[in-house]
Amino acid sequence: MIGMYINEDDLVLVAPVAGHLLDDYLAQGYYRYRQLLFTTFYIEYEGLLHDVFWLRTHVPSIKLSGSANKVLKQNKSFTYTIIPLQVTPDMEDLFALYRKHVSFEHAQTVHDNLFGESRNNIFESYVIKVFDGKQLIAFGCFDKGEKSIAGILNAYHPNYKKYSLGKYLILLKLQYCIHHQITYYYTGYIGIGLHYFDYKVFPDETAIQVLLHEPPIWVPYNKLGKSGLEEFGLLAHIWQANETKDEMEE
Repeated sequence: MIGMYINEDDLVLVAPVAGHLLDDYLAQGYYRYRQLLFTTFYIEYEGLLHDVFWLRTHVPSIKLSGSANKVLKQNKSFTYTIIPLQVTPDMEDLFALYRKHVSFEHAQTVHDNLFGESRNNIFESYVIKVFDGKQLIAFGCFDKGEKSIAGILNAYHPNYKKYSLGKYLILLKLQYCIHHQITYYYTGYIGIGLHYFDYKVFPDETAIQVLLHEPPIWVPYNKLGKSGLEEFGLLAHIWQANETKDEMEE
């Protein structure tokens, strides 16, 4: 991961990073990493650089797609709770199974993902726990501002892959936003040339906004689509500038 960071020492001075303060950081394209905030416009994956664009859902505009309603219907037998975040042994056990199942990189533990070496949480955080009977089968962590939330970490049991529990957690967070009159749900970024993050736009593409970095402005995702974002990528601009420079030097 490549980016610009606001470190923990600086954030502790204004902690907790919640309410309108978190709203403001998220609106600028900053996101939580452990007990830091960072932003980036490209990442490295398997030795290649890819442009990324930050996403958010405008909750009042949401109209769930047919596939979203299907996910809610097939998971109606499961129960869930939403409580202030505490990392528990059952979450760690589930995450260990999840890490073996997914192909992209994660820290070793839930605690390391959320806290690193810190013992304190400077964010106002919650966790959604999904159960099949008494068995924990998925969980999703998020940070809360005044008019926004940011999804931070999801995990699910590999045996329940067919239930699309990652998407189900997104829908549960959207329901939380609606119930608490939250305007924006920040879901992280989408990557050009990568498909791993595409699920983040599935509930309703018309309610998704994407952050362009020059100038920094949020625009409707469906006006551009993923293919239309390529020309706005930072890497594309750098490569184009280098090609122009090489042509001038020949």
